[in-house]
Amino acid sequence: MDMRQYNQAMIASYSRRTAAENSAYVLPLLKADMRILDVGCGPGTITLDLAAHVPEGSVTGVDSSSTAVESATELAKQRGVSNASFLVGDVLKLPFEDDSFDLVHAHQVLGHLPGADGELGPVRGLKEMRRVCKPGGFVCAREVDWSSVVVHPRTEEINECLALMQRLASNAGKTMEGGRGREFARKAGFDPEGISASAAAVTYTNAPDREWWGENMASRLESSSELKKGVEQGYVVEGVAARIPNAWREWAKGDDAFYCVVDGQVVCIK
Repeated sequence: MDMRQYNQAMIASYSRRTAAENSAYVLPLLKADMRILDVGCGPGTITLDLAAHVPEGSVTGVDSSSTAVESATELAKQRGVSNASFLVGDVLKLPFEDDSFDLVHAHQVLGHLPGADGELGPVRGLKEMRRVCKPGGFVCAREVDWSSVVVHPRTEEINECLALMQRLASNAGKTMEGGRGREFARKAGFDPEGISASAAAVTYTNAPDREWWGENMASRLESSSELKKGVEQGYVVEGVAARIPNAWREWAKGDDAFYCVVDGQVVCIK
């Protein structure tokens, strides 16, 4: 997807990510001279954080969006990072030779890939990541498991929103099931003995986080075509769809509001 199709709420969400918070499981694997590939790098915040951990090595960020690559390149200049570079590329057809990187990383990318020829999107992505990873190197991926979302309090509109997002993803042939990471990696050709899996919870419970997430969800839905698609495809009634954005804003105001989702994480040795 090109960044020109991202709304500002999505961009803000991606720019909030850091390696310390979103890729902590990867950091113990890093060595100063590693060559790293960050697939689906977006605006580059995680990529540049990883670069700080490999001062004698390098990090390359790849995204299908030229606008994302331009934004990430500008951010690298602002931060004065010299061992990171960015280019346009497709995760399903990476522009690199086999066995090129010591570590290949993806954060919330595989679940957005469509399946094809009977093969799930995450498996297709991991196969390509495995191809460009050096023997003995690491392929790391963290992906949301949408079935794990916990929201309190629940309203009709929020329930409909969660179900709608799952249905739209499935209808597009996407698999947002990070808890199946071991299965995906095995089907991508990794030895089961070389696959380790873990999980991390993302929570929004204090007032600033609730306010940010509620407004982010509302703005994201208002600026995208998801609600319109849901109505057109019969997944949600028009009247309910119209109330969903404000339902997230109202949710965020509650002192007892709670949001949590589990991300599955895999580290695979080639």
